[in-house]
Amino acid sequence: MQNLQTWKIRESRLGRKFDKETASYASSIEFDKNIIEYDLLGSAAHAVMLCEQGTITRQEASKILKQLEKLLEGNKLKFDPKIPIGSWREIPSSSRKSEDIHMLIEGYLIKKLGEVGGKLHTARSRNDQIACDLRMWVREEINATALQICSICGTLLGISSRHTTTILPGYTHLQHAQPTTLAHHLLAHCDALMRDLERLEDSYKRVNLNPLGSCALATTSFPINRDRTSQLLGFEGLIENSIDAVASRDFMLETLSCVSILMLSLSRMIEELILWSTSEFGFVELSNEFSSTSSIMPQKKNPDVLEIMRARVSRVMGNLNSSMCMIKSLPYAYNRDLQEISPLLLNSFEIAQSSLSILNKILKTLKINEQRMLSCTENFITATELADLLVREEKIPFRTAHQIVGRMVAENKIDSTMLERISKKVIGRSIELSDEKIKKTLSPLAAIESKKVTGGPSKGEVRRMIASREKSVSQKVKNLEERMKKIRESRQLLCAAMDNIIGG
Repeated sequence: MQNLQTWKIRESRLGRKFDKETASYASSIEFDKNIIEYDLLGSAAHAVMLCEQGTITRQEASKILKQLEKLLEGNKLKFDPKIPIGSWREIPSSSRKSEDIHMLIEGYLIKKLGEVGGKLHTARSRNDQIACDLRMWVREEINATALQICSICGTLLGISSRHTTTILPGYTHLQHAQPTTLAHHLLAHCDALMRDLERLEDSYKRVNLNPLGSCALATTSFPINRDRTSQLLGFEGLIENSIDAVASRDFMLETLSCVSILMLSLSRMIEELILWSTSEFGFVELSNEFSSTSSIMPQKKNPDVLEIMRARVSRVMGNLNSSMCMIKSLPYAYNRDLQEISPLLLNSFEIAQSSLSILNKILKTLKINEQRMLSCTENFITATELADLLVREEKIPFRTAHQIVGRMVAENKIDSTMLERISKKVIGRSIELSDEKIKKTLSPLAAIESKKVTGGPSKGEVRRMIASREKSVSQKVKNLEERMKKIRESRQLLCAAMDNIIGG
């Protein structure tokens, strides 16, 4: 197979000899197995367009489309990208020696159809072909990742709705800061993930554009119809400049960047779960099915899965950096260096999607120790509330109130007697508040409920935010379903066009 088509290209300029080790080294076939369906769909759309434009005959197009349809093995109407292309098994194991999937499929067509098979590549280059395949692949991976983000956000919102009054110490600098609730804290993670989702949604607009028809870099003299292939493949528009269409991979860099930022958001949640599951914190306990034990210490329950996940965040970040370095200083138009970006994006998608799935399961099975969380709010964590009270009732500057309360904390005692003594030293007069009022002010629950400002931790405000986020997630899912529906409809349109030519 490899000899059949690669030699046809090589022998016109370079002869048949090609070093075997070098051929294997330069081949992209290991990654290309991930885009075979998209290559077949792109080829089918191209064949339909060539036929409609009169560049190849209906009879020639019919023969080509029948073979492509056979390779798709009836799955062309199905949207599930996990369904394998069954007829791939018809291509021999020697395919690993092939230069790429494009030559492998073209070689298959020539083997089956003779010269007619070679007509499919009219007005097309592997340069615009791979760009098209990658854009179709990336858009579906974006959709799959986005659905998983919606799912984990739904889980966070579900936990939040059950813990609007579960008191949790809030931290800055990993030191006790002010009391909040578990719901309020988890909503912060949810909001970060929603921004990650929006970044992916925005990148989708720049991914879902058609490069086909650009050929190697300067289009073609054949009367092709680029808008038609866009319609048949579900693209929203064209990458208009033909040089830009084949040379650019910024759509992959942007997607990699979005996935990297997504993983950074996950890493902060991962780190907190690891910390919170320690004996020192004791806020949560991980389910046994997501934990490991020690080979020597029988008492251990280790968060190994989360630790692996935390490490893989770094791999995604590294993939982005490597990809940027590959593109840096590349002259326009196409260069083979671009081939090396695809496996890195694939790896990043795999890490992100598996991490989202597993982390979602961890969150759903998490045991929460509410009493332990509450007990960590007893050490002056509401001192700011007392300072605010002094500002309101004594009309003193906040900085002065901060000084008074700070000195009381340094004395490790906050009561009416200490307040009178410290305030006299700081402002020259004693401030008198009852111990009952001080105690009420220092209550974590009272402090939380007093914060009714938009975005605050009070129960009512948190419930409002939960309802708002649930509505947003629901709308995001609807938007995703609409995007996937458009892709399905384009495939149905392509199938109808194929059937029209084959049946005619």
